[in-house]
Amino acid sequence: MTESTTTGGARAHLATAVRALVVAAIVVTVALAVRSQWADVRDTITTLGIWSLIGATFFVFLGMGAAVRAWQHALGSLHFPIPAFDAARCYLVGQLAKYLPGSVWAFVLQAELVRRAGVTRAAGFTAVLVTVGLSTTSALVVGLLALPALFHLSSVAAIGVLCLVPISLICAYPAVLTRLVNVLLRLLRRPPLTEPLTRRKIALALGWCATSWVFYGIHLWILTSNSVGLHPAGLVQCIGALALGMCAGVLVFVAPSGIGVREAVVVAALSPFMPSGVALGLALASRLIFTLCEVVAGAAAAALTSASLRNRLVHSRSRTKPTGTLG
Repeated sequence: MTESTTTGGARAHLATAVRALVVAAIVVTVALAVRSQWADVRDTITTLGIWSLIGATFFVFLGMGAAVRAWQHALGSLHFPIPAFDAARCYLVGQLAKYLPGSVWAFVLQAELVRRAGVTRAAGFTAVLVTVGLSTTSALVVGLLALPALFHLSSVAAIGVLCLVPISLICAYPAVLTRLVNVLLRLLRRPPLTEPLTRRKIALALGWCATSWVFYGIHLWILTSNSVGLHPAGLVQCIGALALGMCAGVLVFVAPSGIGVREAVVVAALSPFMPSGVALGLALASRLIFTLCEVVAGAAAAALTSASLRNRLVHSRSRTKPTGTLG
């Protein structure tokens, strides 16, 4: 065994240990927060009405559908159009992997699954990069709705979001995004794009990403109605808070599905309008609903991949061969 191999193995073990410690620290922090405010958390969760739960669940599914469309258009921007059925299968099944330590596993699995739809591994990987970038950009823009509460909590964080929004929008411009993707592909020793990303598909993907954040925010707003009622100001706050929270959860990739990170942002954004224990209970209820929806959707998408069901659900006309040029 060479010295470089030994060093590489030691680094891998160290990285795994660090991830485990971070995850453990997050779980302990959340557990202590719940314990210290258990009465409020318990009362908030147990008093949620059945119609609130149904409505919140419905909008999570709508948000997931919008996210699937964004993923589909990201592939289209690379000249690899695929049917909505295949896009849903790849995206929803891949999302289950984000519950592993390190949210990047969802993106890795999506890139592999999309090969079964006739898309090259390189195109699938690039689509992941594009989708993550556009999702982050749209989350920052939608997150501006929560800016007043963010200023109330931390001026530094609010100013940081304000500074990142124009930068992210510039990076999302197709010509700039194409260059950025090529730089990253070069660093990863992968072949660059042979054609620029298409403007129309990038715009559609960005729009669907923003739509998904709006639907997710409505889900949180419905949950808060049990505590503070349904108010327009609350809707705006919930949309912005959940967008920023889920964006932060993705960026802190060592935490499985951003656990703890999303909840911290949501609680911080809602605390000015309700007791922190109530906000924590709502954040945990939201997490549980998201988890159940993602598991159900992922399992359903996996089950519907059988040839017999697929032939009944997909249009009978033959699909045109993708015209992509990525190898």
